Amino acid sequence: MILLSDANVLMDLGHVRGLSALTQLTAVEVLDVVLTECHHHSQPGLVEEIRAAGVKEIKSQLSWLSSIAPDISRRLSLQDRLNFYYAQTFSRTLLTNERQLRLTCQAQGVGVHGTLWVIAEVHARQICPAESLCEWLDILSDLDRRLPMQEIAILKETLNCP
Repeated sequence: MILLSDANVLMDLGHVRGLSALTQLTAVEVLDVVLTECHHHSQPGLVEEIRAAGVKEIKSQLSWLSSIAPDISRRLSLQDRLNFYYAQTFSRTLLTNERQLRLTCQAQGVGVHGTLWVIAEVHARQICPAESLCEWLDILSDLDRRLPMQEIAILKETLNCP
């Protein structure tokens, strides 16, 4: 499995210094337009951290947009449309927390997960200690990263967070 990450997951992992844990799971790619979004909308140095973690940058093609069904195009941003196309066409599992993009992927049979899945996988593969992952969840909750509170509570229970 190769993961394709959207900006919001990379930003979340950047906040908790978890980008290297992501790339220990499997190969990870990011579209150039998503990397640009990370540069403009997040903490300083994030793009450099993403590259240093070993995330592979993919050059997007505007010609991809003409291959996306019009009903899908109307519901998604440019970056989300390109992410969807690339994940669908090249059999990638998409990492995103964007609700509309997740729903589109699920409806079209494209594998999709979010930040909380990454944390659960990092725990399952024993890449980071549970205590660190509990701290990650606290940080993300404090930053109001719009993650589902019920799923956070379940994950905290799994990790035996205080």
